[in-house]
Amino acid sequence: MKAKLSVTVDVSLVAFLDSLPGKTRSAKLEQALSQYRKIQEDLKLREELAAYVDDDDERREREAWEHTVSEAMWRD
Repeated sequence: MKAKLSVTVDVSLVAFLDSLPGKTRSAKLEQALSQYRKIQEDLKLREELAAYVDDDDERREREAWEHTVSEAMWRD
């Protein structure tokens, strides 16, 4: 579902919007906002991943599994 929106923006932003590919300003603005949302979601995910820190038990368990898998892969 779409909603009608009326906005007032700086002339330079209108010029930028007009320079984007697309048939209508509405389509161009929707595409720009979609791209912005994707970037924001990606940045949030990156922040969450960067904040994740294994505690000692999780780190030891992960290392044990990595060692087990590594040995299993190279066994004849």
